[in-house]
Amino acid sequence: MSSRTLEGKRILLTRAVESSAALDKLVLSRGAQPVHLPCLEVEVILDALQQSISSISWYSDIVFTSTHAVDVLKGGMDSQDLHLSAALHGKRIAAVGQKTADALRNYGVHVDIIPCTASQDGLIAAYGVDGLPERLLFFRAEEGRDTLQNALQSQGVEVTMVHTYRTVCPQSDASDVIRRVQNGEIDAVLLGSPKTARFYIQRIGSIALADQPVIAVISESMAETVEAMGLSVQVVAKHASFETMLDALSEYFDT
Repeated sequence: MSSRTLEGKRILLTRAVESSAALDKLVLSRGAQPVHLPCLEVEVILDALQQSISSISWYSDIVFTSTHAVDVLKGGMDSQDLHLSAALHGKRIAAVGQKTADALRNYGVHVDIIPCTASQDGLIAAYGVDGLPERLLFFRAEEGRDTLQNALQSQGVEVTMVHTYRTVCPQSDASDVIRRVQNGEIDAVLLGSPKTARFYIQRIGSIALADQPVIAVISESMAETVEAMGLSVQVVAKHASFETMLDALSEYFDT
């Protein structure tokens, strides 16, 4: 696939501000222009975060399932003049996904377990090979599956689930992007999760208007969910990544 097949296209990016830098580079490398409308914002749940920081030393294993969870814990540690790498030293650390692992390594934390499948199910399989935790502390978003907790507790593992953050719809001014959509100045929008799609519609303020650009989503299962919201999905990534979503978008515009 040519790296410039999206030359001149204006692509609306809906990721959270702190997660958009790498995607910006991908879009620019294809010759396209990134346009930003953040449709997710991280809101820290302070009470849960502070309680978990005070009890970390008691746990044998720590799990992170997103870069947001890593960054939120690092911020909480910094606010108390504590060092994340020191607090996690000697713990067995598991990270779901390479990006989560990289975020931990960037803060000096050694990662022991990265499941082959980037999911809670993959982590369950990894613990089956590497050995069950004794006491597990699980940092995650407020919303999400309880698969890991249920599976480990059924095998006698003590699991503490800490909801350290929630993702909410940003309230910043979207009028400029709305105007550009109305004027046909946005060629496509990239949607990476059902919640992002829901907040995208909310920020644009009209399903009909939100449906004007080419809608690209990250998976077949997400396509079904987004179609049920009223959007017409034209592009679906072959694999769950923004790079393959851009590949699929290139093919769409070529044809």
